[in-house]
Amino acid sequence: MLGLYVHIPFCEKICDYCDFFTIQGPNRLHGEYLDLLSCEISAFSERHPGALQRVETLYLGGGTPSILSPEALSRLFSILGEAGVPLLRLKESTMEFNPESTDDERLSVALSNGITRASLGLQSFRPGLLQAVGRRHSPESGLAALERLLSQPGLRVTADLMFDLPGQTVSQFLEDLDSLSAYPLGHISFYGLKVDPRTRLGHRLEKGLVQVDEDLYGDMYREGVKLLKTRGFERYEVSNFARTGEESLHNLNYWRRGEYLALGPSANGFFGGVRFHAPDRYPEWRRYVEAGCPESQLVKDPIGSDEAVAELIQLSLRTKYGLDVSALQDLGARLPERSVSRWVERGFLQWRGNHLVLDGDGWLFMDTVVADIYSNLE
Repeated sequence: MLGLYVHIPFCEKICDYCDFFTIQGPNRLHGEYLDLLSCEISAFSERHPGALQRVETLYLGGGTPSILSPEALSRLFSILGEAGVPLLRLKESTMEFNPESTDDERLSVALSNGITRASLGLQSFRPGLLQAVGRRHSPESGLAALERLLSQPGLRVTADLMFDLPGQTVSQFLEDLDSLSAYPLGHISFYGLKVDPRTRLGHRLEKGLVQVDEDLYGDMYREGVKLLKTRGFERYEVSNFARTGEESLHNLNYWRRGEYLALGPSANGFFGGVRFHAPDRYPEWRRYVEAGCPESQLVKDPIGSDEAVAELIQLSLRTKYGLDVSALQDLGARLPERSVSRWVERGFLQWRGNHLVLDGDGWLFMDTVVADIYSNLE
């Protein structure tokens, strides 16, 4: 399956924890961005004729895609459609929304252009916690946006929360998760806060102005998994939970090492056995596009056999489907029996047929388990 990711880099306010490539800028930049995106798509189409016509999933991420005005959003879909992306025939088409820019006009444009799945960033229902991480919306506006999305017939809705926020208790997180899971959602994600020292929140942590109790991380994660299981949500990836049939097809394609195209500043793609991305920062990306999108300015990472093995282990183990040992052997590698046995004995891994899957606290210590297995491959 071939996916397409389009990065919309704009935010009205950059959250204090955010380390993505986003910018705050005047709305006039939105028009310039769409002009540049159109040029980038044309250059890609010339280089890879027919590729965009084969796209089966679309993901509009950011940044804040819903920050675009209804007119700008319409133009974005027109650019994609004119380039050959089959907007109304995709298996899945996702758009990220922020509460403050989820309105009827934008929703109408999105739905009429084939959006079938909406991803809403809520993070918390507590005003103090939202303020602590620099979110603009209020709990009330978050719930209003959620209800607006859920009222749209046929639209699949997923909502995100964060945990281990500054000052957050286990009970507070579980109350938020309990409230969210009471809504008729098919998909919920929750992510533990990871603070980049370069962000505003990172600077405050370094100065001791706020504190994050990392000892609560494990308890919040374990209890959150248990709660969602009682509500009918199955963990199919370390941070993603879905009712049967509500999994994100676009993201599953990532974790299954499927190919996907990428457009916009900092967007990462995987096509023709090569991982790539255009310049990260908006000004550099603008110069790249104005220069005709020369391939020499793309950051490329060809995937050889060693890289393919590493990706297979890392990506497949983060899902409930686990690592297919036959697929690993097809790449010329064998599992290290001693390492695997040790993690199985500790209850961090288990066998399901020919697949090795995470179990218990293996989900919490996934990076350690993956690193051990990879470094001891036979």
